[in-house]
Amino acid sequence: MAKHKKKLIFLAVTAVAAFYLFWPGFEPDLGDAPALFLDHSASYGTDTGAGNVVGIEPYMEPQDYATPERFEQKLGGYLDIARDKGWLGEGTIVLLPEHIGTWLMATGQKSRVYNAATTSGAMLPIISHNLLQFLKNFFIFDEEDAATAALIRTRTRASADAQLRVFANLARQYGVTLVAGSSTLMTPGVYADSLSYGHGPIFNAGFVFGPDGKPQNDAIRKVHPIPAEAGFTTASKAEFLPVFNAGAQTFGVLICADSWFDDTSGFLAAEGVEVLLVPGFLTGTSWNAPWRGYIGDAPPQAAWQADVGKITEGDAWMKYALPAKAKDYGIRFGMTVFLKGNLWGKAGAGHALIIEDGTLHVGKAGDNNAALYNLWLE
Repeated sequence: MAKHKKKLIFLAVTAVAAFYLFWPGFEPDLGDAPALFLDHSASYGTDTGAGNVVGIEPYMEPQDYATPERFEQKLGGYLDIARDKGWLGEGTIVLLPEHIGTWLMATGQKSRVYNAATTSGAMLPIISHNLLQFLKNFFIFDEEDAATAALIRTRTRASADAQLRVFANLARQYGVTLVAGSSTLMTPGVYADSLSYGHGPIFNAGFVFGPDGKPQNDAIRKVHPIPAEAGFTTASKAEFLPVFNAGAQTFGVLICADSWFDDTSGFLAAEGVEVLLVPGFLTGTSWNAPWRGYIGDAPPQAAWQADVGKITEGDAWMKYALPAKAKDYGIRFGMTVFLKGNLWGKAGAGHALIIEDGTLHVGKAGDNNAALYNLWLE
């Protein structure tokens, strides 16, 4: 009798554990419109008819990724405000931050995903409901961070389809050229009906959509992944960076850490880029924290090592990233924007960097709110 009782207890515990593992939760409550948390905006320069850059630092929350429609509604809220300010018109380039699209791998899930406190807590129910595909990707491919890579591969199609739909709609609706930040995707590129194709390597990549809603040229693939990405993404090469046009402007895009390096900045400058745009994401530190130095790749010159721990993170962004590279290569206009919010325990930080005809402006928005910046071009 005692033996059977132990078996029953074991079966009960197993059933509860299985229920917890596979239960996805309820439908997320999406009744209220997504909050924008916008408390700062600023404009630089004068409208000369040569176009402008509108940088959006959105404050994102997990539920903003629950459906493509809600994601579009959230970003559209910021664009509505920019339009009301008179910042959207022919020749406008809209810049979104790094990894804005990465979390669309969580789209179409139940409440347990969006209520999770950590990324691992959110990953578990997604994996459990895509278990066979996840296991296939886990065992076939051999990235260092096999679990994250397998999840990205499993959800690439859903994420890529959502991005194509949302970003195309926004660019077309507002009549702008949209630099759609970045996301981690398998084999990213501009294909006939998708932003991903086949089963190749994973890149941190971004896209540019024209006012007609069509993705332009090719994907922008990150050349210098940081260690947090290196376990599941592949490094691209500077010579593969595309160049884009919007109205009379020729512009290039460097994803976050790529703006710290001469191979990437120098290549785009040699290609005739006049405006340099940088989607950024800063997490795990703060703007005023001591600078930890280059993480991962580092320039061959060692002079920067004297600044480690002696200047702030923000000082380093100003000394070594976009402002420095724009000056070195004679690029008069540029902008860096950062992703803000709290996404499964990952809090975004940073201050926008705006280059107006060689003059640096630093955004004044804090980490706990969204911001909009406008830069008139010449």
